[in-house]
Amino acid sequence: MVDVSALVNTAVTKAFAPMQTWLDAQPVKSAEIQMPMTNTKTKLGEDGDGIKAFAHYIRTGDEGGIKSLKASNNNPMSEGTPANGGFAVPTGMYNQIIGKLREDALYPKVGVRQIPGKGATVNVPVEGAKDGAFVLTSEGNTTDRDAPVLAQAPMTLLKYTKRIELSWELMEDEDAQLMSFLAIFVGQGMAKTHNTLLITEALANGTLGIAWGNPIVAGNVPSLVYALPTGYEDGSVWIMKKSVEGTIRGFTGNYFQFIPTPVDGTGALTRRELFGFPLYNSEAMPAAAASAKAALFGNFSYMGMRLAPDITFIRDPYSAANTGQLRLHYYFRTVYKVLQAEAILYAQQGT
Repeated sequence: MVDVSALVNTAVTKAFAPMQTWLDAQPVKSAEIQMPMTNTKTKLGEDGDGIKAFAHYIRTGDEGGIKSLKASNNNPMSEGTPANGGFAVPTGMYNQIIGKLREDALYPKVGVRQIPGKGATVNVPVEGAKDGAFVLTSEGNTTDRDAPVLAQAPMTLLKYTKRIELSWELMEDEDAQLMSFLAIFVGQGMAKTHNTLLITEALANGTLGIAWGNPIVAGNVPSLVYALPTGYEDGSVWIMKKSVEGTIRGFTGNYFQFIPTPVDGTGALTRRELFGFPLYNSEAMPAAAASAKAALFGNFSYMGMRLAPDITFIRDPYSAANTGQLRLHYYFRTVYKVLQAEAILYAQQGT
């Protein structure tokens, strides 16, 4: 009876004998070999490359050599793992910068009076005494002589600046509409500066209208409105921190609910108001606290402001060229001044 297994083994041994002889003759490390049918040279590494073990298995059927072989990275390629494919996927970026929302300038909204003039200082004439009434005069008697008492309010411009430095590389490579973002950033920063100056001047040189409670109570709101002298009501507005407004909006009681009623017949409010007067928020106003000046109410056309010029912008690619920096310079000059203190009231909380 013919031993088929022996015949197969003999045939395989003979077929692979030349290849095995050739492989055995090669140096184990760093030998350059010419692969058949190609012009590509490759390096024959150590037995870890598995060539000899695979050839031994084919020739003998002995799996001992190949069982020790393993893949270099036994993992599927995927985007979630950087080394297994994630590094090949570019990182996307939204092409606009999402900035913080900052306040708009209050001065055009609340009606601050813009004072023209040249030079660093402009003196604004203001009335000092408050009277002006006519005097009853009998027939034949001397008429009453009267004249306004005038004073001057000097308004001296002060300079405010900002500088932004950008590298040449950033300018060349950015893809997030950086210049558009910076224009908004600068404009909002300018508005924040104006609001801070306006409120600082009003709280410092306005008039104490009423002492509010600590905490604030519902009756404090009309008390400040009615503390404003007669004649200033038209054009008057509120300014307060949003958190203070929120406290007031929650009040109910005998006065009213501090939620304005729609007045245009469609269910929509025509403006944000409190006790019938427009209301504006600013984070420059103090929060509700002991001794805090928590609200402003008054006619801001009796506050003056100068702005000369609106803003100056200089693009400077030269002064820091040795470090590859582009400098953007922004300047403006402004000043705020209360011209009639009785027209602008603040409420100060108790201790």
